[in-house]
Amino acid sequence: MDTSRSLLPVGAAAAVVGLLILLPVVLLTLNNQAQPAQAGCAPVGGATGGVPEQYRAAVDAAAAEAGVPAALVAAQIEAESGWNPTAVSPAGARGIAQFMPATWADYGAGADPFDPDAGIGALGRYLKDLRGQVGHLAQSEAQRLELVLAAYNAGPGAVLQHQGVPPYAETANYVQRITRAAQLDYSADCIPVGGQILGDLGTGQWTHPLPGGRLTSTFGARPCPAGVPSCTQYVTNHAGIDLAGGGTVVAPTDLVIRAAGDSMPGHEYMGTFVLATMTENPELNFQFHHCAPGTLRVATGDTVAVGTPLCTEGASGNASGTHLHFQITTPAAPGDVPSREHAVDPRPILAQKGIIL
Repeated sequence: MDTSRSLLPVGAAAAVVGLLILLPVVLLTLNNQAQPAQAGCAPVGGATGGVPEQYRAAVDAAAAEAGVPAALVAAQIEAESGWNPTAVSPAGARGIAQFMPATWADYGAGADPFDPDAGIGALGRYLKDLRGQVGHLAQSEAQRLELVLAAYNAGPGAVLQHQGVPPYAETANYVQRITRAAQLDYSADCIPVGGQILGDLGTGQWTHPLPGGRLTSTFGARPCPAGVPSCTQYVTNHAGIDLAGGGTVVAPTDLVIRAAGDSMPGHEYMGTFVLATMTENPELNFQFHHCAPGTLRVATGDTVAVGTPLCTEGASGNASGTHLHFQITTPAAPGDVPSREHAVDPRPILAQKGIIL
């Protein structure tokens, strides 16, 4: 954690302390029935993005200064102070953006820390500085924004040390919470921060690919997971997300199975796998790796409905433990063989369909 500034939302100190102890994970039970699909994304901010009218100009200016979406700045302010310009945290952070005095001295431009416009402006300058320090590690704008948030929470030194989002539960939670709020609460159109706009995702129903599972590793740069048999550049530059603890892997939407088996020559790292493509536009491709051998419930050529069981999560192939590697690639990638070149972060896509990991 960066001790130079407060990271605690006012009135939520106990909740954040709880994160440091490790939040309990509630696991859901999956039966053989298809799970109910989530509702589509409906941002609560409406056409204005949910930013209070008196702060919209300052938020837009800070976002332009930092080179980040206004929705991200708004989500951070909501998390830090709940838009309260007179907020003071138990640690001594002050104002709408919750700066500690030492950090305010560097970024406050001599203004009153309780001046909300000055606080929002200082946040923009601080985010710009962080972007300059860690942005070069990213391979996409979405990753760059996540690294900026990670640096804000854990400090830029931790991001540089781990060459990505540090493996801290609090930091991972913070990054996910802010990007989720930016998309779902402060955007007017549900577009994920950082882009990855794939067009209309269709009207079909979607569900969690591992119901009851928890997110254990995010998309993009990461340190080598402990216990992985072979730590290659493909492992440390994660082309998908990892989920664990759910048991049965299911079709997140209606799919045609392009390939499935206990091993694919030349791609043994996948272990037992399923490769599939959406049955409707935009025909995204899906990859499911590391299933338990002998648990496949589908075969090449099958067409399956949302929620159909595909396999059981396992530890086959190049896996460090029982989990599902879930990957989405654009239609530019082949659907019947694994591809990394056109991989996109699944979380904003799932969030657009109302599935929050």
